[in-house]
Amino acid sequence: MTTLQLKSNSLNPLYLQLKQLILDDINRGKYQNGQQLPTEAELCERYGVSRITTRRAISDLVEEGILSRQQGKGTFVTNAKIKNELVKVGGFSEFSVETGKPHKSRVLSTSIIQADGNHADKLKVDVGDSLLRVERLLYVADDPLIIETTHYPCKRFPGFEKLIGESVSTYALLKDRYNTEPMSHEKLINVVFARKDEAELLDVDLGSTLYEVEKIAFDANDVPIHTSVLLLPTNKVTLSVQRVYKK
Repeated sequence: MTTLQLKSNSLNPLYLQLKQLILDDINRGKYQNGQQLPTEAELCERYGVSRITTRRAISDLVEEGILSRQQGKGTFVTNAKIKNELVKVGGFSEFSVETGKPHKSRVLSTSIIQADGNHADKLKVDVGDSLLRVERLLYVADDPLIIETTHYPCKRFPGFEKLIGESVSTYALLKDRYNTEPMSHEKLINVVFARKDEAELLDVDLGSTLYEVEKIAFDANDVPIHTSVLLLPTNKVTLSVQRVYKK
């Protein structure tokens, strides 16, 4: 029995509509990692589409590493992507809570460095000013998801390096200890290839594609709080932008 008809008059081809429906089911947790999908025949009946349409949607998801075919067994979910909303300002802890999955962080390194021209310009500090550099590995459901490298001005946040620990929310610390809360941000997104150390930390193959998200967070007065560079495997995360309405 067909439970949901696709829109034949839509600008999106039927196979793309079906592909998105399957992705939505994966992101909602209907299909977990390692779980078998319904057969092509069952999907055809469920959505009222042809075998060719179903096969093309499945093939796209296999090529993207979301699904895998096992000879004689069927099609299985290999990587349920996590959706990260680009326009939201909240930190990793808030994002992780929204996924409904447990999260944690591991501090890889902390150090005090001198601001070069690039960081000085972004953080509106002087060249040579002290910056706290923090590198963390962020997990969702025990799966390494993000390598985060962040720089904070030491003058503005003295002693911050002593407060940062395992699975501690940096945004909560900024708010509670320094009365500072990120209210907006700028983000620049590129795609890069995983180097050896990055591949090992994120448990992906050497050369796998990663989203590189460069971020500057600002307070209510548009003063920069920190800069961050985040590396996220493209086969684990979907980056999205919601429609924004002018008030």
